[in-house]
Amino acid sequence: MGFTQIIAPDKVPADVKQAFAKKFPEATDIKYEMEKKDYEVSFKENGLAMSANFNSSGEWLETETIIIESDLPKKVLTSAAKNFVGFMITEVSKVESPDKVVYYEMYLKTNKKGYDVTFSPKGVVLKKTKLKK
Repeated sequence: MGFTQIIAPDKVPADVKQAFAKKFPEATDIKYEMEKKDYEVSFKENGLAMSANFNSSGEWLETETIIIESDLPKKVLTSAAKNFVGFMITEVSKVESPDKVVYYEMYLKTNKKGYDVTFSPKGVVLKKTKLKK
């Protein structure tokens, strides 16, 4: 999340493109963006909308996969319902990183406020950021 700028494929370092192609050989609908100093590649793989971040050397930083609410672990759903009573889940993603850490990120909103919340697979709230209107 945050400020991103779309960039042309010919402006992406070869190391980034090669690392992406090796990690996601089945990717389609590929788009490149700059997110701060890293490269974010948005794409589809096996029908799933995904994005992967790489540094300028081509080192993989994380992959985010858009999922549906029913794909969340039960403990995450229970925690969201308990800690955010009256909030509606509007977007859900599974995030994976090189150190084998997996977490779930979701937008939870009401008519008046919203949060970007990160949960561990066991339902622990790891981070909560207020969404800007």
